[in-house]
Amino acid sequence: MAYSEDHIALAAEYALGTLDADERALVETMLIVDPGFLEIVQAWERKLAPLHQMVSPVDPPAALRDRIKSAVALSAQPAPAASSEGGSEELPPADAVDPVAQEITSALDAASPPNVSPPSDAHPMEQDNNVGPAEQPIAPVAASAAKSSPAKGSGIFGIVMSAIAAVLAGIVALQLYRPAALPAALRMKPEIRTVEVKIPPPPVAAQWVAALQSDARDPGFILTVDAKSRRYTVRRVGPPPAAGKSYELWIVPSKFGTPHSIGVIDGEFTASNGLSGYDADAVNNSIYAVTVEDKGGSPSGKPTAQPLWAGKLYESVPSK
Repeated sequence: MAYSEDHIALAAEYALGTLDADERALVETMLIVDPGFLEIVQAWERKLAPLHQMVSPVDPPAALRDRIKSAVALSAQPAPAASSEGGSEELPPADAVDPVAQEITSALDAASPPNVSPPSDAHPMEQDNNVGPAEQPIAPVAASAAKSSPAKGSGIFGIVMSAIAAVLAGIVALQLYRPAALPAALRMKPEIRTVEVKIPPPPVAAQWVAALQSDARDPGFILTVDAKSRRYTVRRVGPPPAAGKSYELWIVPSKFGTPHSIGVIDGEFTASNGLSGYDADAVNNSIYAVTVEDKGGSPSGKPTAQPLWAGKLYESVPSK
């Protein structure tokens, strides 16, 4: 099927990873049911594959680890449930911590540097309150989480991704319109396809043949003419010429009335383009004759003796 520019742009954005969840779901459905669209997406992925070399790794903000730990600790405390009398039930003991949350907190603690003890001028209650992270009151944890707004981190991430998308779009534009401006590693490799084209054989030209005879029994020469190229071949089937003599072939067109030499016959087979200057009608409707001339043929361009062999062309192989 034919794909519009919107289809091609959708495939490119899918390869870049800039689509939202609904658009990605739509593209992934099209990839399953449309092999042609799948080829477009794969082509974009091949073009964009070397671009990851230009993107440096981005470290997360330093406060991100603390915000994750605070959010995990906060989610580990269940919300107070209302009792049947309208009051609120007491919180479960501190050791009833979600095992998943505790595992995440332990992994973060193991990856973080050792805790530094608080300074001597810290608040007395903070020094004496020697409890674990899960036993801290909900209010300080909530206040800490409120102070650590994730908007700042997500804003930095959005700026970085927008910059990356702009760089990638610029590189794609250079690959399409000015590939020489990019380093060799980032240029698109040409896709070479070998296509087998079957060329039909050329049409066969008609073949014409004439038996040049002196009588009805013994032909002296067999003349064959190719109708397309007008190249002729003469085979001598009689005896060779006497010493100091040559056989010469003549064409006698009806519209000219006088014979014209088209070549000297040398050897058993003689091929020549002597008929190339005549039109098809003259070639097909003329009389062909052979005379015995001095060695090398008639010097005057006219026969010096009466023809001993003569004949007319007939179509032996039709054109196809």
